[in-house]
Amino acid sequence: MMIFSRTFCPALPLISALSLLFLPLSSWSHHGWGGYNSDIDTSLVVTELRLGGSHDQLTAIDEQGNEWDLVLAPPTRNRRLGFNETTLSVGDQIDLIGRLHPSKPEIKVHCIYMSAEVLYTYYDYDGTTSLSKHSNRTQC
Repeated sequence: MMIFSRTFCPALPLISALSLLFLPLSSWSHHGWGGYNSDIDTSLVVTELRLGGSHDQLTAIDEQGNEWDLVLAPPTRNRRLGFNETTLSVGDQIDLIGRLHPSKPEIKVHCIYMSAEVLYTYYDYDGTTSLSKHSNRTQC
């Protein structure tokens, strides 16, 4: 016969309350453009494609050899608009317009160009472009 002991941990209610408080903050910090505070218009070379998950992502390097994480819109939205695994390849030279993360080498991408052709535009859920909302330009 097993006997289970029920002991009360006095810190458990406090830990639970703090967890509930910070859970929304972790989800909020992932979304939105608020923390990305300066514009960038640059040329990069694609080194990795990670399509899927909560957002499509690319890794690319600039002319100085710095590596950048590029965050795109969610995969379902991108696929609906034609951006997929055949749009770009590792080694492609791209130009982009985006917003810089303040503390890490990450760019939320507004537009991607290759040979002056627009290959990608970040469209928000309401059909407007991120560029029109977060810069003084209206389209890529």
